Amino acid sequence: MNNSWSRTTRYMVLIGVLAGLTWLLFAVRTLIGPLVIAALLAYVLNPAVTLITTHTRLSHNSATSLVYLLLLAGLSATLLIFGPIVLNQARSLSLELQGIGVQVEEILDSRVRVTLLGFELPLEETLVEIQALSSQLLRPERVFKMLRAATTNLAWILVILVATYYLLRDWEQMREWLFRLFPEAYQSDLRELYQEIKGVWRAYLRGQLLLMLLVGLLTGLGTAAVGLRGAAALGLLAGALDLIPSIGPTAAAATASAIAWFEGPAHLPLSKIWFTAVVLALYVLVQLLEEIWLRPRIMGHNLRLHPGLVFVAVVGALALGGGLVALIIVPLLGSAGVMGRYVHRRMLGLEPWPA
Repeated sequence: MNNSWSRTTRYMVLIGVLAGLTWLLFAVRTLIGPLVIAALLAYVLNPAVTLITTHTRLSHNSATSLVYLLLLAGLSATLLIFGPIVLNQARSLSLELQGIGVQVEEILDSRVRVTLLGFELPLEETLVEIQALSSQLLRPERVFKMLRAATTNLAWILVILVATYYLLRDWEQMREWLFRLFPEAYQSDLRELYQEIKGVWRAYLRGQLLLMLLVGLLTGLGTAAVGLRGAAALGLLAGALDLIPSIGPTAAAATASAIAWFEGPAHLPLSKIWFTAVVLALYVLVQLLEEIWLRPRIMGHNLRLHPGLVFVAVVGALALGGGLVALIIVPLLGSAGVMGRYVHRRMLGLEPWPA
């Protein structure tokens, strides 16, 4: 008795499996972002694991545990060092804002009218709106939402850390298991595709490291030129945070602006307000230079993509998908190009990887 499935049955089962996978991805869509971040972290840390296993007698699992512990130690040290600094700066900023509020109230009590370009500014209405906004921010339900959001973020951080460890430790076994799901005749093609796509992501990582270095140098030199204190540290911070699209540069600019406001200029004859505006304009200029010229050219050269395509892809990803999509859109395009060339040559009956 022949128990093999007919072609119609195979297609029906395939459609059912694809539909089930689509539903599963939609159901766990909130989990995709943390898993992508974990995969990127594991990819970045994997060369360190390979280096340790190559030059020492440690096993792969022991090297993974060592690298992971070093990662946790680095994160903990960063929190212990910069946490109190951030809290003190936030406390000082709160006091400054309270002082500004008192000054505004004094202006209103003295009935001083402020005009700009011939128009009278409605300070009374503005103060009432600010007070109403501050009272809304301190409402119990809003505070509860903020606490719930903080708890959720901590849970996602835990998911990222745990997934990163297991991806570092078991990726080779997972990869081989995925290859064995396909017929043996296609496994050699899949391995070759994997190596080419791996090369794309390596090229992207090299380009991203170069971008971080250039942004750090430009920011450090620029802030030193205008006389902002801590220029070297701010350059390192801007370079490190440049890895996170949109959010990272915004955080770096906000940190530098706060320092400019509290410390003032070292040698420029400017008030704190104008000096803060100059520092903020410097950060905006560096980001424009990176997004319009540096990133398209560096990534386009490394991944063999047109610079215009890189620029449009990153901006479109930021607008439609957010920072995480913008972070991986360029290597995804490069990977799609590798797969597209493979499918094109196979459809034409050509050797997919000519000598």
